[in-house]
Amino acid sequence: MKPPFSAPSLPTCFRAFPLLAIGLTVCGIAVPVHAESLRTIKIVNNRAIDCSSLQSIVRDVTRGCRTDDAKAIALYNFCRYACYHHAYPNEAGGISALKLFNVYGWGLCGGQHTAMAALWNAAGYKWRYRGWSSPGHTTVEVFYGGRWHYLDAFLKFYTWMPDPNAPGGRTIAGQEDILANPELVTRALTLDPTRKIYYHHDNQFDYVGESVNWQAPAFLVCGDALSSVISGIRSSRNSGSPRAWGTIKFDDSDYSTSVDLAAGYSLTLNWTQEQDAFYFRGRETHPRHTCGDKDFRNCPSIGPLLEPYHASGPARTWSNGRLVFKPNFGDGSFLSNVASSENVVYESGALRPTDPKKPGVLVVEMASPYVVARATAKIDSEGAKVDVSPDRKTWKPAKREDLTESTAGLYRYFVRISLSAPVKGLELTSVVQHNHEALPFLAPGENRITVDGANPKVLGKNRLVVTYAYYPGHRERSPAELADRDANIARAHFASWSNNPVVVRKTIESFPTTFTIRVPTPKGKQPVYPRMSFVRREVLAQGQSPQPVPALSTDPTVAQSDTLATLPSPWLIGTTPPPKRPSGQTETTTHLPVRTSYVSKKGEVFEQHFVKWLKDDSDAWILLADFGDAELPEAKALAGAKLVLSVHEAHNRAPMQAAVVALNKPFESGKSFDFSNLGSTVGTTVVGQGNGPGAPFTPPRRYEIDITRSVRRWCRGEPSHGLAIRIVPNRSIDDGWTVRFTPTAVKPLELQITHFVSKH
Repeated sequence: MKPPFSAPSLPTCFRAFPLLAIGLTVCGIAVPVHAESLRTIKIVNNRAIDCSSLQSIVRDVTRGCRTDDAKAIALYNFCRYACYHHAYPNEAGGISALKLFNVYGWGLCGGQHTAMAALWNAAGYKWRYRGWSSPGHTTVEVFYGGRWHYLDAFLKFYTWMPDPNAPGGRTIAGQEDILANPELVTRALTLDPTRKIYYHHDNQFDYVGESVNWQAPAFLVCGDALSSVISGIRSSRNSGSPRAWGTIKFDDSDYSTSVDLAAGYSLTLNWTQEQDAFYFRGRETHPRHTCGDKDFRNCPSIGPLLEPYHASGPARTWSNGRLVFKPNFGDGSFLSNVASSENVVYESGALRPTDPKKPGVLVVEMASPYVVARATAKIDSEGAKVDVSPDRKTWKPAKREDLTESTAGLYRYFVRISLSAPVKGLELTSVVQHNHEALPFLAPGENRITVDGANPKVLGKNRLVVTYAYYPGHRERSPAELADRDANIARAHFASWSNNPVVVRKTIESFPTTFTIRVPTPKGKQPVYPRMSFVRREVLAQGQSPQPVPALSTDPTVAQSDTLATLPSPWLIGTTPPPKRPSGQTETTTHLPVRTSYVSKKGEVFEQHFVKWLKDDSDAWILLADFGDAELPEAKALAGAKLVLSVHEAHNRAPMQAAVVALNKPFESGKSFDFSNLGSTVGTTVVGQGNGPGAPFTPPRRYEIDITRSVRRWCRGEPSHGLAIRIVPNRSIDDGWTVRFTPTAVKPLELQITHFVSKH
């Protein structure tokens, strides 16, 4: 029997089964011919983002934003979270921004910035593309406040400029502003030598008074250079305001994020992947962020969200879920949920041909908002044959156990089962690919989960069950202790997650329904986001049991030993002015080293020498210094510390990068030093180009290097074995020359310690 409509190949609303089934008979009883799905089953957490539309993303991400700059930064933060950089995904006809966020989660610069521009457009802002030629790069700018503003989700960059008409007297700079005044970049940002990222000079991950400014935004975190930003802006050209770039576009009227399920269907979305179950059209290697964890390990916005997955596998890749049709064979009511049926009857717990002389035919629809990576069919029947079609027009035979060849890359397909013998069980599975960054994650503290559906009356006596599974965790160290140890704020340092999952399962009896999931933190510990396992929707027929779960379902409570600690909204990081430095009275004391020594990698020792480091590491000359007798204030009273380097002469070919390095073991004057005991870099500066040997500076040049973090550790009682001054070969500074400089013979180094003066 031919159905009364032809299903479109790309539906505007994805269904787990169609609205109309064909008339059937079950044990001589008529089965209802109209079986509507529960449509648009939404699970929304007030602590996460509703990614069902561009408008809902904008609404949730910008909640709490009071200025246009704040909204632009919040959407930039979301785009950094939702996408990482990797080769473009592609589909016939292109991929919309909404699909990119929900299904893929990766792309190159033009694609990522198209998705960000689509969000700006949804927020009511104008946008324009600017293409760079040196280096090649596609950027976008957003227009508000009478000017253009540049935020780069691919490079992870934006900077500020003065604007007396803007709230707070500043606004995000545009590329033309930076072109006119490059110091908006070169002087406004500073390199953190330990973490190898940039911060705005007035907003760094460091102490501000007695508190640590751990929410300071990090920039160029994947290793790009400020010089590349300047060069790119100098080569940029206005490329207009198209609604697409590369394979990514703003709109797709044929794509919907609606999840529609009927009885017997379930959709489980995992935060992990199944081996090789990815869809990357035209490519055999799986998608992944080739920069590893660089983009989030020092980022106070997206880092805390992603660090729970750092230890368990790649945090930036693809994720899988499973759409399953496994009907209840306890009765034949599920037949009203299939796309069509011909010559099929339900008797004694099985499906059989009504006329045993010809095969029965059952057609089942499998559809979701997520692309199919793999598909299987389990049919408990002898001799059943399977065909697959994307549109119910063209059918292709398929193996019963593996439907992947005919379904990979589809969002909707139909399975036709021809049966000549009884069918006692049926399970169809689509392993789908999705982007877990678009899922309703849980956050530390209280989470209000709202479940809704567009047409709840169709459930009748069926049940909608929603399940969360996750692993709680905590951090042992405070942000201050992380700063003291130069640790990454979001690389799971001093953090751990339980090996025992928490499962929360709710049967939804009214729509909308709101329930609370509390994610506590042990008292005395620091909150972290839980490591999510899965979120599941399933519609169960009468007598049907929900899918198995890894632990008993509970209603999490807060014990006396716990607290409902929270973390700030990740989207609002960077939207407020940096914290003000204490304005109390300070004093500065100057300290000379108790001993110094010039040594070479080969074991030579000198009373006076130049500092140099060969490009091939075969030899090097450094200056060692010990400030062991310096009088130190209490850690909370320390306002700052800097090492002052006085330079007598310098190389005449190029400037050079000098670094201060902590020693892992003490040195002795007049003796060689093992260079393997050079520790981490604690500060850097650029020594300017000189006139070469024999042409001293008059007076000597002085360079100040901030080493506050190291001195603060000394103030806390950690041992100091001394410091070393070395050259760091850096082609972006020294142009590839082997450079050197010579410190002054008298007072080559001074340690200046500034502390707050007590009012008492």
